[in-house]
Amino acid sequence: MLQEKKSLPIILVNSFTKFCIAGITVLVALACNDTATTTNEAVTETTQTETPPAPNLTAPAPEGETAPAKEEPVETPGLKAGTHPISLQWIGWNKPGKATVKPGDDGWYSISGSQKSADGDYVKIDGKIRRLSAKELEFDGSIETKVSSIFGGKPCIRKGAQRFFAKGNRTYWRLQQMENCEGGNLVDYVDIYPGTSSL
Repeated sequence: MLQEKKSLPIILVNSFTKFCIAGITVLVALACNDTATTTNEAVTETTQTETPPAPNLTAPAPEGETAPAKEEPVETPGLKAGTHPISLQWIGWNKPGKATVKPGDDGWYSISGSQKSADGDYVKIDGKIRRLSAKELEFDGSIETKVSSIFGGKPCIRKGAQRFFAKGNRTYWRLQQMENCEGGNLVDYVDIYPGTSSL
């Protein structure tokens, strides 16, 4: 009988030990499973994240300067005739003149028009013009300005190939060969504004 009493605690200890080992095994398995799940979720989250957009590598223009204009392609839907306001700063911008623009060949348009003041000052344009980009026009022909207080009141005539350019945020194009015939850094601002033609 004593022997039976001694064996009962041993059986209980052995059973308890086996139970503990089994329990620890289950806990380790569960812990490993939770870690694996967390690792899998992290991998899934990592693979599902969106790729950030590419950085803009274009440096901003220094203060006081404008960045060079990007050449934008010129669309030529149906070419149509129309009119465009034109002006010379000596006459004024508040009452612009008018230039008639008509489609021609190879992307060129004919252009003819003027702005006149009450005292006889004027700007006249006659030739052909085409758009090179959203910001630039190419002109070939004659531009004549006459202002009574400049160049002895005589006409200043520019002939041949010339450029008009819209700098910065301007919505109009300004003649780039702007020096007046009088010289001495005296300039004529001859401007062409958007109009009703497809130019």
